[in-house]
Amino acid sequence: MSDLSRLQRFSNLLYWMALAVSVILPLVVLFYAALGLQDPTALLPHLPFAVDGADITHRQAGLIAVTALIAVMPLVAALRAMAVLFRRYGAGEVLSEANAETILQIGRMLVLVAVLTVAVPTMQGLIVTWNAAERQLAIGIDGGTLGFLMVSGLLTVIGWAMREAARVKAENEGFV
Repeated sequence: MSDLSRLQRFSNLLYWMALAVSVILPLVVLFYAALGLQDPTALLPHLPFAVDGADITHRQAGLIAVTALIAVMPLVAALRAMAVLFRRYGAGEVLSEANAETILQIGRMLVLVAVLTVAVPTMQGLIVTWNAAERQLAIGIDGGTLGFLMVSGLLTVIGWAMREAARVKAENEGFV
């Protein structure tokens, strides 16, 4: 079995997985947002920086829902771009400028996901505590987030490198 056929089979599987997750993930966020809007106190156990006994209003729950939806958008965009890339790989298109641009787009979206992983919980913590006697500003970053940022940066650089490689390939094909 050739490496290309293995790439195509695995890419076809990943295509369906990326597509499914890109549909399911926003639905899950919408579900929890709706639950939070219905009963704002139900959000508290799910917030990383919530203050015990905080009183959360419907307005605060709505803002938290909006921040959660904003946070999930770049990940959904990255998953959709991955699905496009996997579909192309499944069709046997490997080294192309379109694939390089897609990889670059995925990398950029994942960098944004890493940034939002830090920013959104911080904003949500501020939203939850704005009515509290003690307001809280907590910024959390861990090794996983830093690692994710590095990997997404690597993917961005790979996209740039592949774009250059695809350009050189097209240029060489023009000489033959």
